[in-house]
Amino acid sequence: MSFMLNQTDLYSSADTGNWKGRMDGQDKDWLRWHQQIDCVNLHGNTDLEHSVTFLGFCSDEGVARNQGRVGAIEGPMALRSILANLPVHFSDEVRLKDAGDILVKNNNLELSQMALGKALAHILNQGGFPVVLGGGHEVTYGHYLGIREFLQHTNSQVGIINLDAHLDMREWPEGKGNSGTGFYQIAQDQMAAGEKFHYLAMGIQEISNTQGLINYAKAKGVQIIDREAIVSSRFNSIRKQIEAFAKEVDYVYLTIDLDVFAAPYAPGVSAPAFNGIIPDELFFSLYDVILQLPNLKSVDLAELNPTFDIDARTAKLAADLIFKLLKRF
Repeated sequence: MSFMLNQTDLYSSADTGNWKGRMDGQDKDWLRWHQQIDCVNLHGNTDLEHSVTFLGFCSDEGVARNQGRVGAIEGPMALRSILANLPVHFSDEVRLKDAGDILVKNNNLELSQMALGKALAHILNQGGFPVVLGGGHEVTYGHYLGIREFLQHTNSQVGIINLDAHLDMREWPEGKGNSGTGFYQIAQDQMAAGEKFHYLAMGIQEISNTQGLINYAKAKGVQIIDREAIVSSRFNSIRKQIEAFAKEVDYVYLTIDLDVFAAPYAPGVSAPAFNGIIPDELFFSLYDVILQLPNLKSVDLAELNPTFDIDARTAKLAADLIFKLLKRF
């Protein structure tokens, strides 16, 4: 089955030129990701079974609408350049695919979010595990549209875990979404469909969210784990909360806004958090809890902004998160 998209100019197939790196040998123990990646065109007949499939979302239109600093449109390319040179430590059963990019034309974010949804649903239908490379956090709504299409003939419940300094649940002005409205849009869609809104937000900072927004999220049943609550003494309680959340749903979608991390570790984002999460042993232990959820079905990384990155710190952190994800399989 091939991918059908009316607006073909919104999709760019994968390019092997984006995957270059050092060659240490051809034997398995010496391989790097650029030697394993298979670049595919979703408009053709693609076999994505048992594959981790990368899909870029080249957009910072939502960031611009949200008055943030633009540059995340270059995030997918920057992240691929780091991923390409990573050593292969994942199972022989894992296949790496690059499915190309979804683009934004004429500032029409809404059309590109629908295109992202179509592409993501296709990857899921073909048996792939999608990893979407953002792009601003407007990726969330497009990702959700794809999950909704994939599950449309089932009674499956979707739960979203968001690692983020922001709730991204602000009401959309004049019916136009941005990088801060994705979860509001999803909540509205869920309510219209008569479905429960399952949202767990981790790393939230009071300084980055109005009191009204926090109150609104809690009124909608959002589970919030503040940045200050992510301490070693609370590891077991947070682990249990994550696992309990996942058991309430059939499909877990993990979205990682890189501004959840402290600015020295993630300077290259649209809205840096000076007092964000430190990517230390505690964080990666909690991250591993999420990765081990049996119903984790798709992931995206948002807000990588190479324009403001320093020594590719943010891109390398994002790459490490994906590196650890692949070891899950």
